[in-house]
Amino acid sequence: GGAAILQTDAVVCGGISEWRRIAATAASYGVVMCPHWFHDVHAPLVAATPNARYVEYFWDDQVLNFRRLIDRQLDHKNGRIVLHQTPGLGFDFDEREVAKFGKWTVIA
Repeated sequence: GGAAILQTDAVVCGGISEWRRIAATAASYGVVMCPHWFHDVHAPLVAATPNARYVEYFWDDQVLNFRRLIDRQLDHKNGRIVLHQTPGLGFDFDEREVAKFGKWTVIA
C-alpha cells in the first residue's frame, strides 16, 4: 500500500525484462504503471502491459535529448502516441549521431 502509481524507467531499472517483472509485481498488488521519461522506449511497453496507463511524452528533444540518437521518432495524433508498426521498439540508433559522442560502436 506504499504506492498507487509506479513511474519505473526501463532505461534505468535494468532494462525491458526487469521493467516487465516490476509491472507484473505491481499488477499483483493492483498498482498502476505510468513510466517515467523516454517515451520511445515506454510507449510499446505500456501498450503491452495491462496495468500501465500513461506515457510521458516530450514534444521536442530539448528535455529528452537522447532522442537525437535514434533513427526515427514516435508521432502523436489527437493526444495519443502512434506506435511504430515494426517489431521491437521500432527504432534503431543513428550511428552518425552516436559517433558524435566518441568512439562508440553500435551493434545491431
